[in-house]
Amino acid sequence: MIASQRILYIMQRINELGVINLKDIAQQLNVSETTVRRDFEKLEKQGKLKRVQGGATTSDGPEALLDSAQITTRLKTHVNFAEKQQVGAYAANLVQEGQCVYLDDGTSILPLAEILMRKKVQIVTNSTLLLQKAQRAEADIFLVGGRYQPYYDVVVGPIAQEILDKFYFDHAFIGCFGVCLEKQMAYTVEIDTLSMKTLAIKNARHKHLLLDSSKLGKAGFYAVAGLQTFDHVICNKPKEPPRNLPGNVILV
Repeated sequence: MIASQRILYIMQRINELGVINLKDIAQQLNVSETTVRRDFEKLEKQGKLKRVQGGATTSDGPEALLDSAQITTRLKTHVNFAEKQQVGAYAANLVQEGQCVYLDDGTSILPLAEILMRKKVQIVTNSTLLLQKAQRAEADIFLVGGRYQPYYDVVVGPIAQEILDKFYFDHAFIGCFGVCLEKQMAYTVEIDTLSMKTLAIKNARHKHLLLDSSKLGKAGFYAVAGLQTFDHVICNKPKEPPRNLPGNVILV
């Protein structure tokens, strides 16, 4: 991978997570830690990030964030929380009791998960983050088995894909890193979760993309699916709604 592609990926991860781990980035890019360290040094000189022990954070981010990927995930849960609640409340009304739904990974899905867990439905997910909300759930919850990826609070890999492919869903609710309206495409930045999203979309009767408005105009590293793939693209209403939105985009 050439340097410009590495830099783009690193900045996408910083923008999404707020903090990244040097070893994880090296593994994801299939390059040496020395190479990633040099990239971090270059970006720090440009004022685009701040190096901390073991990784990097945003240029104005606190160093304490780096201690744990779990901390990063918990912090992301509270980013644009009200907007995610609006989206989740609308999406929950699409589900009837007795139906089977797939809930994707990511914090955008959490408010929806909390509502659906109080319904008599079947929930299939690869997100271990959702299980933290499962106490006293009315729903039947199935966690897909496979390789646990703690940095993202997900289960992924060939075993997880094989299991997921055996399910059929009334609804699949998919999260994303961003949406490029010009290309009419939803994006993610992690290849293993991309495979899970693709399978869930394939095996669902109805597909729904959930995001908050901060993700509009963001192009990620990997294309998930065209916006026309989804029955609904559900997003909170931004202060200045984009023009010429596709007919399946619902602003709540």
